[in-house]
Amino acid sequence: MHSLDGLNALIFGATSGIGLEVAKNFVASGAQLTITGRRDGDEIAQEIGARYLRCDVTNEVRVRECCQITAERFDKIDILVVNAGMADDEGSIEAFDSDRMKALMDTNFNGAFYALKHATPLMRNGGSIITTGSVAGSGTTHAGTACYASSKAAVAYLTRSCAIELGPREIRANTICPALIADTGMMTPDDGGDEARFLSTLTAYGRMGRLHEVVGIYNFLASAASSFITGQEIRVDGGMTAGIGLPIFEAI
Repeated sequence: MHSLDGLNALIFGATSGIGLEVAKNFVASGAQLTITGRRDGDEIAQEIGARYLRCDVTNEVRVRECCQITAERFDKIDILVVNAGMADDEGSIEAFDSDRMKALMDTNFNGAFYALKHATPLMRNGGSIITTGSVAGSGTTHAGTACYASSKAAVAYLTRSCAIELGPREIRANTICPALIADTGMMTPDDGGDEARFLSTLTAYGRMGRLHEVVGIYNFLASAASSFITGQEIRVDGGMTAGIGLPIFEAI
């Protein structure tokens, strides 16, 4: 893993799943870290050596406060990770409740917009922004995920625009698009059940991914090793979007 010594990081959405694993890695790599979440995260932060701020990303005022508190503590923000998000069992567009759609978009897209809007003025030149998207909004989707996929696609394009706008400051902005990662709390667990076995056939490896297999790309993009990479969507999907793999044919 790449060193993050002396860098100050803020992660929105880091009390569970991918966000928590990334937080552990950042601290182990030398970063000074603040994490946020909607649930009580003081104990989690203490365990990993971070600072916790409660934050619902749909609350713009609170998002701005978290950015300001972090910047005041560390002088500037070097690394911003926007990972807070939610998924929902949608069904068809026709059947999906409009209020649930608004709640999903408010968390996934509006929350990312608020974080980018209020954190970027407080970032050090040469810093790194990483947003968490999904292959559902980058390269593929399927029936029943229209609003989720659209919210994640919107985040990816928002991040692209951010990369262009912040280019003169050499602040890079990239989106990581995971798929079929077990133990995130947002999808089927890799428990050997029928759904897990079916999902495993969608990757070239014939299995679901693990949390530790996602962390490395966050570490790389947060570090100076990625200094000329910006405006990109990077898929961590075990080859899912590359095409139809042998595991599907074997299952058939």
